[in-house]
Amino acid sequence: MAKVVISLTMSLDGFIAGPGDDFDHPLGARNGMKLFDWYTSGTGPGVNNDGRFKPKGKNQEVVEEMFAMAGASLTGRRTYDIAGGWNGTHPVNGVPVVVLTHRPPKVVPQGKSKFMFTDDIAEGVRVAKTAAGDKDVGIAGASVAQQCLKAGLVDEIYIHIAPMLLGDGVRLFDHLGDDSIDLEFIDAITTPEATHLRYRVRR
Repeated sequence: MAKVVISLTMSLDGFIAGPGDDFDHPLGARNGMKLFDWYTSGTGPGVNNDGRFKPKGKNQEVVEEMFAMAGASLTGRRTYDIAGGWNGTHPVNGVPVVVLTHRPPKVVPQGKSKFMFTDDIAEGVRVAKTAAGDKDVGIAGASVAQQCLKAGLVDEIYIHIAPMLLGDGVRLFDHLGDDSIDLEFIDAITTPEATHLRYRVRR
């Protein structure tokens, strides 16, 4: 059965984008694009011959595993809009994408990815898990991640910490309700470009 995994890059002070993120500045101000330097710090043809993903050292293993396990993506409408619907093809394997929104777009870009829209978080997770099969559902965007955590729908958290302090922007772990969320440590991989921390969410 598919696992639901929050797999996002954030700064050491907890932001996944700088302030003012939009279509022209996908990761906001304060040099937010540097968050993704660990994806592009190597050389060679790139993961799966995709030149957008050129990690080096152990980072390469991390990205290769993420590609191998990616079965579907669950995201919010704002992330979908900022990414321009990925021009119809999600950058990770062209996986199917479930978008959480109250206002589905009238026009959806055509490409390798199948796009599905719903306004219910539990339904979104169900549809994404069905689409993912025995692989992972990756959550993209802070709002959807927070909603899924608050609803108890997340299986694992895989955080890639970039060596920078953004100081402001889109905070990942916020608006989680009144109760704490207990985590079980699974693994840690450290590199000069990023520290990769994986936890299981206890229920």
